[in-house]
Amino acid sequence: MDQVTLGERTADFTRCPSCLQDLRFDGSRLFLPDPRTNELTAWDPASEPNDLRREDQLNRAFLKCPNGSAQPHFLPVPYLLHGKPFTVAFVGQSGTGKTHLLAAMMAEIGRGGLDSLGIRCRSVNSSQHHAFLARAVNELEAGRVLPATTPTEFVEFTDALLVTVGGRTRPVAFFDIAGESLHLPGNVTEFLLGVDALIFVVDALRALRLRQLTLAREAAGIRPQNTGIADPTFTTVLDRLPRREGLCDVPTAIVLNKCDVLRFEPPIDHWLREEARPVSAPDPKLVFEESQDVYAFLAHHQATPWLRPFTECRRCTLHFVSATGMSPAVTSSSSGGAGSPATAFAGGIRPRRVLGPLLSVFQMWGLLEPSEHPASQLRGV
Repeated sequence: MDQVTLGERTADFTRCPSCLQDLRFDGSRLFLPDPRTNELTAWDPASEPNDLRREDQLNRAFLKCPNGSAQPHFLPVPYLLHGKPFTVAFVGQSGTGKTHLLAAMMAEIGRGGLDSLGIRCRSVNSSQHHAFLARAVNELEAGRVLPATTPTEFVEFTDALLVTVGGRTRPVAFFDIAGESLHLPGNVTEFLLGVDALIFVVDALRALRLRQLTLAREAAGIRPQNTGIADPTFTTVLDRLPRREGLCDVPTAIVLNKCDVLRFEPPIDHWLREEARPVSAPDPKLVFEESQDVYAFLAHHQATPWLRPFTECRRCTLHFVSATGMSPAVTSSSSGGAGSPATAFAGGIRPRRVLGPLLSVFQMWGLLEPSEHPASQLRGV
């Protein structure tokens, strides 16, 4: 972070993604993690005379949000210094695979999955990013099923990247919120008023009453009577969003997740055979065709409640995705005894098409070249 950038950006206001407070860089509200305890301690940039060390410390520093009415919270300084941030929230009830999807996205990005598009990514804060890699991405890559996101009464982003496209860098923050948190009273869902994009995650095992999914549902612990019941988090989120002329303006993607359980079912078989890693920006024609297929598939199988984001959002695309490429299997404990069984992806994971929804909302927001993106034309599906 050079001094020119710092001087240019410190006067710009940024909205806190958690409490919506307008804030800007303030050298009197900075904190640094203690190298021994990792606890945040107050820090004055003027206390470091060496320019190189001061810049490095600024990159690791946090600014305390000035909103005194909210729970104390902190934002990484680089989040404030690279123009208007872009926030993406994953929506879905517990067990739909939101965390697995975000972890699979981060794993693909880390492997250079966006390089062919000229998109470069680095962490907003390395310690936060490495913590997410350790607890989610690395665990998933090792074939372990991730635990459900813990409900919380105050929402903060899960991870954030600095995304550079065409020489322009923007912070991109990801919210992975426990489905239970979205039903809590109070201001828990207030952050939705400022979110820039939504990814609604549909669990194929819960949304579809297909008979061939019976065994997969049993393995996942989903009771038959709980299938086909609309996801209440969709309603909670959509009812909270502001409208213009009756429609939400937030760029939206609907993801039919866990499509690996339907990999031989047309038209899913066609889409899952495609190259998993994108080689170019989303092709408007292909996005339109896939969205048509997802819409028709869900409607044909009486899963229309999960299409509500499409009917109520001005720009919405739909995607076939498998965050893991296979269903988890229950294996015996490592000790070989009769202990509690461990759930894992015994054959490893093979994510399919996980970057498509992210690139779609990037394009709708304008981070990628918009070209003739079909999201606003899909109402004719």
